[in-house]
Amino acid sequence: MGLDRTSLVGLALALGFGMTACADDPVYVDPHQSLEVNLDPTMAGLPATATITLPIALEKPADATARAMMAAEFGVDVPYVRVGDLAVSVEWTVKNLDNEPGLARVRLNGGNEYFDYVPTNFVVDPEEDEEPPPLLGNVPTPIPAAGVVSGVFREDELREASIDLELITRGGMNPFAAVLQSQANITSYQPTMLIDPTMPDLGSVPVGNPIPIAAFGQLVKVDMSFVADKHMVMEYAVRIRDLRGIVHQDLLDAPAGELTVFNPVVYVPPAAAPM
Repeated sequence: MGLDRTSLVGLALALGFGMTACADDPVYVDPHQSLEVNLDPTMAGLPATATITLPIALEKPADATARAMMAAEFGVDVPYVRVGDLAVSVEWTVKNLDNEPGLARVRLNGGNEYFDYVPTNFVVDPEEDEEPPPLLGNVPTPIPAAGVVSGVFREDELREASIDLELITRGGMNPFAAVLQSQANITSYQPTMLIDPTMPDLGSVPVGNPIPIAAFGQLVKVDMSFVADKHMVMEYAVRIRDLRGIVHQDLLDAPAGELTVFNPVVYVPPAAAPM
């Protein structure tokens, strides 16, 4: 007798959790990350950037089997690392090394195992197109002279960023709509495609099966960046609570052969793709 969708999801979660009662204790992936903006005239206006890929252990055969069952039931691709598997947050601190007050913007983008989100790829005509927002951040933040300001991208915000990435990429949603509207309570979405990529105003049509939240990809790569108008340094730390027991116990110190290698494709929307 076949399993219904609820049973399949329950089976996948049961196989994933296993014996990991304490796996959701928070850990820092690498607490010593920093970025600096030194206002070199040749680099004016360019952000300082860095990337961390989360240390995910290799997929177990039982997990792969459960995932294949889910994919067959849903009729869509199901990623290994899904929304709800991890609770991720990013703590950051900006230090102003100048003797005058300044302004900084901290931004977070990233990728799941399918796609990377790069907002500039949505700009076809720089004179007409507005760059869409990052998945998180970009708030103008005053930093006092020789001062320090700290903040955090919370777990619920990173969860929604993962959902937004799904909607923008596999869902074909406009990034302004995905990021600027709350998607926290979404349970599924219908992927769409442009009727004519050269004429976006013609609208979109549904394509493929609806994708349930049980098949949404989790951010597995965190891209941090910040810009400032004074000499500043940003320090940040990525924190994980492993809700499914898939983070390697040795984190970034794990042997390379024991970590999952993710190769997400930089997403280019159809309207911006070369003809």
